[in-house]
Amino acid sequence: MSNIIVMGECMIEFGRAANTNSPDKSELYKKSFAGDVFNTGIYIKRCIKDQAKVKFLTAIGNDENSNELLAMMSQESLDTSLVFRSSSAQMGLYLINVDAEGERSFSYWRNASAAKQVMSFVDDNTYAKSANTDLFFLSGISIAILSAKDREKLWQFMSNLKANGSRIVFDPNYRPALWDSIDETKDAYDRAFKLADIALPGVDDHMALYNASCPEDVASQLEQYNIAEIVIKNGSKGMLISELGKRSYIDVEPVKHVVDTTSAGDAFNGGYLSARLSGKHAIQAAKFAAKVSACVIQHKGAIVDNDAFNQQLLDYPM
Repeated sequence: MSNIIVMGECMIEFGRAANTNSPDKSELYKKSFAGDVFNTGIYIKRCIKDQAKVKFLTAIGNDENSNELLAMMSQESLDTSLVFRSSSAQMGLYLINVDAEGERSFSYWRNASAAKQVMSFVDDNTYAKSANTDLFFLSGISIAILSAKDREKLWQFMSNLKANGSRIVFDPNYRPALWDSIDETKDAYDRAFKLADIALPGVDDHMALYNASCPEDVASQLEQYNIAEIVIKNGSKGMLISELGKRSYIDVEPVKHVVDTTSAGDAFNGGYLSARLSGKHAIQAAKFAAKVSACVIQHKGAIVDNDAFNQQLLDYPM
């Protein structure tokens, strides 16, 4: 069995849905839980099932919402042994609104998120629980929410994992509002790319940060770090894979009925990593990941109903 750690933030999500039973057609918000790395962890576990243990490294509160998250994680068979509970903070929150054209917008309340404290809980016991980790996955958001001091603790933690045989996986997932400057972001990403064994960037992020104009620009930049495996996501335009400089291009079958793209990249990451851990080569894994992502964007919400997900995934054997 493989051992996986995913590190990041889970937030309380309130998504707006039409209340058709209301005479005035008013709308209600439905509560759920989501976060980029958290979503990926769930999709890894759903795809790989009993072949791997997936631990979520984060900090949450001591309130009822945090209790509900732990219950959800149990239902999804995620390991909670690295979920720490803060006595001074709670989970962040965000709202999703949809305009008349179907475009989604987000409002966040995460300045006091407990997940920002996660590295303060990391101690010798955490290192012991992280022994024999095969894969450690984090995103740009995982780094952005930390203080400069805690980022240094993170680099040390990741270096220790890597020295003990763990593969480091990094998805830049750039969110400008979480950073003080582009230079700060680039400095942090440089540290992450230097440690990474697998990179899962999107073209859009590199356009914003590094003035990339195409997947080839992204590949040329990241190949300088000698990252063993780079999978460059470019939406419906397909993917470019670079394995130690050897490039392959993969087309993506268009999805005819797109409902919600919020978790497209997270689902792709989960599908890709689960397939690689199951022994598939990078191209096979990327094709499977595209199918997983296609499944998710045909449903509403970051976390698709488990039964619906499993039923649709029967058509996409790993």
